[in-house]
Amino acid sequence: MPSVKSGHRPASYPSPPTSRPPPPTSSDTGRLTKNRTYLNGAIAAQAYLKRTRTAMRSHGQCRPGMLREQLQQLSGHGFPPAFIKGFVDAIDAYVSMSLGGRDVDPQTWDVLAAIERRGYSQ
Repeated sequence: MPSVKSGHRPASYPSPPTSRPPPPTSSDTGRLTKNRTYLNGAIAAQAYLKRTRTAMRSHGQCRPGMLREQLQQLSGHGFPPAFIKGFVDAIDAYVSMSLGGRDVDPQTWDVLAAIERRGYSQ
C-alpha cells in the first residue's frame, strides 16, 4: 500500500510523554508529594494554561470567569479533592510567578518543580 506524506498527522490526545522529566534540582528534593492524583491536577492546570494562552493569542481576549468555569467543571465531574488542590496550587504558582515579574510560558514551564519550590504539599 503506497504511503502518502501530506505533512498532516492526526492528533493523538493525550500525547505520550517523549521523555522523563529531569529530576528535581532544588534543595527541597523529596518534599514534593508522591500523591499521583495531586500531581495529575497540577499537570491538568498546566494544560489549562496552555489552552488559555493559545486562545488569548488567537482571539486577543480572555472571557471573564473561565477559571471559575473550569473549577466548577472539575468539581461537577467528581474529581477528587487532591486533584483540585493540585490544579489550584499550580495556578497559584503560575500567577505568583507572573505577578513577580517572570514571563512564564506554560508550554515550557516545569509545573512540578514550581509547586515544589513554592512548598505546596498534599
